[in-house]
Amino acid sequence: MNTVPLELKREDLFVCPIYRGNNPEFLSLDKHVDPIIEDLKKTNHEKLEKGEIDHLPNSYHSHNLWQEKPFRPFVEYVMQQMWNILHWQGYNLNNKKHLLQECWVQEFPEEGGFHDIHIHANNHMSGFYFLQCSEKTSRPSFHDPRPGKVMTDLLPLDGKKITPASNIVHYPVKPGDFIFFNSYMPHAYSHFAGEGKEKFRFIHFNMAAAIDPGSVSNVEDKK
Repeated sequence: MNTVPLELKREDLFVCPIYRGNNPEFLSLDKHVDPIIEDLKKTNHEKLEKGEIDHLPNSYHSHNLWQEKPFRPFVEYVMQQMWNILHWQGYNLNNKKHLLQECWVQEFPEEGGFHDIHIHANNHMSGFYFLQCSEKTSRPSFHDPRPGKVMTDLLPLDGKKITPASNIVHYPVKPGDFIFFNSYMPHAYSHFAGEGKEKFRFIHFNMAAAIDPGSVSNVEDKK
């Protein structure tokens, strides 16, 4: 029996995009972060000496910084980027407004730090901006969010390449790098052999597309 070769066209369904770029404009925020992180370190060392804690944390988290004056241009910038991404992805943003839920700094110490796999519930877009990092520091990793694939998966042929078979992707980063992603994407920070040996500092932020009360009231007024 003769078999006619089948020409297949690939269509990517339910893709999980990551958006990357570099903008050194906001690296100057690092000097505003220094006293915040130093206060956190001092407080934790005092608690350790008093016996209130039995070990230092794997990472230091600042308070929410989005309302502080030095961070306002940064907040406006990332808000617009995330709003644009949701628009490009085809989401209905009518009667919505962007709401920055959180913006904080996280630092892993020189001894190494990590953050277990997690998502950011009740948000739509999230992102990182890297202030201090190198080839010796930790790096973000993204995990496949599709439970069906995870449950029935095969091992990838080459784990170093990003292919449809990938289930974990590790991103090397440098100062000034941005990474934006949908908040449902599971992600983590872990250090491997030769990594997690230098201070690692980055800004983390979350945004939600919330209903605009003004838009709702306008619609009701027209009824």
